[in-house]
Amino acid sequence: MKKVIVCHSFPAWDTPYIKSTIELLKQLSKDHRVIMIDYHYTIKDLFFNKFAPVKNILGTGSRIRNQITDHGEIELISTPPVLPINWIKSAKLYDWAAKLNSRIVGRSIKSQLKKLGVEEYTLINAFNPIFGYHTRKFFSPKKSIYYCYDEISGTDWSGKHGTHYEEIYMPLVDEVICTSTTLQSNKLPLAKQVKFIPNGVNLDIFLASHNEKSKGNTIGYVGAVDKRIDFELISYCAENLPEYNFEFYGPVRTELPPLPNNVSFLGSIEQHMLPDKIQNFDVGLIPFVKSKLTAAIYPLKINEYLAMGKPVVASNFSDLSDFSKVAEIADGREEFLKAIKRSIRYNSRIKTQKRVEFAKQNSWANRAREFAEAI
Repeated sequence: MKKVIVCHSFPAWDTPYIKSTIELLKQLSKDHRVIMIDYHYTIKDLFFNKFAPVKNILGTGSRIRNQITDHGEIELISTPPVLPINWIKSAKLYDWAAKLNSRIVGRSIKSQLKKLGVEEYTLINAFNPIFGYHTRKFFSPKKSIYYCYDEISGTDWSGKHGTHYEEIYMPLVDEVICTSTTLQSNKLPLAKQVKFIPNGVNLDIFLASHNEKSKGNTIGYVGAVDKRIDFELISYCAENLPEYNFEFYGPVRTELPPLPNNVSFLGSIEQHMLPDKIQNFDVGLIPFVKSKLTAAIYPLKINEYLAMGKPVVASNFSDLSDFSKVAEIADGREEFLKAIKRSIRYNSRIKTQKRVEFAKQNSWANRAREFAEAI
């Protein structure tokens, strides 16, 4: 009989963006029974979030959906809508509202797990410490894990209250798994045990045909466009490389400043469509500012670029020493620009293959094996 994993997820199943939690769960479903508790949508989401599975949230459709992936089946649980509370500044009022929301979803989760006949399981809380703390009485796992893939104090959605809940939730779980060494170091004082398992890459999608020379005169980026992006750096590079198009693929979550005409923001596309876009890149960029949030990031996109054989130029925002032999890590805008020019000029078939072989070591399948051993 397969061991059961229940994942209390912050990332949502139905959004088209690449999420480490879901990539791991897909891989783990090969050898485990995986049950994912979906993102807790608010009443506001019912009207304004185009990805919200409204019928499942309201219960007019089934609250349990079986999702067939390339690796196995995931049983997805939707919970009733909750109150939107992120606007609340008062810690006391926020805690009261969080308890109310947690009672709503906790009872639903307990009922759905009972329907599924789940008794013995490992619980993974995926970056959801507020609900994790307040719903803990509704779970009875053999082992509990907190999966931490970002610095919560730097996030927009939970920067104000999330840090407090992480601090009181982490000591209650058996183990914390972090996606960067910086996060691991930051969380060590608060947890019984902390392990480092970095992000991976979906080789089924990104291990495509590789051309060391692009035909597109394109320098690109895939991922969310938010406050992590160094727009001044992008502007400087675009002004000094007017013969190249700078293309950004991903949801825009911040106000865009005025930028040169050769910079384009082309919105979100589904994961399986990204290789066609990346194939046209001469260079894949990770142009992040250095901040408390970015210092703890192990960027998903770096392995995706590498799996496609593309040169990578990243700002020195985090500890990227593992990638020093296959990517350019640049300090300052002048060095960043020089790194782009070097990457284009000195690209070769040998370098392309070296990048691909490096990325193969970082597959989600390998990461899932590490994760399975850890839990």
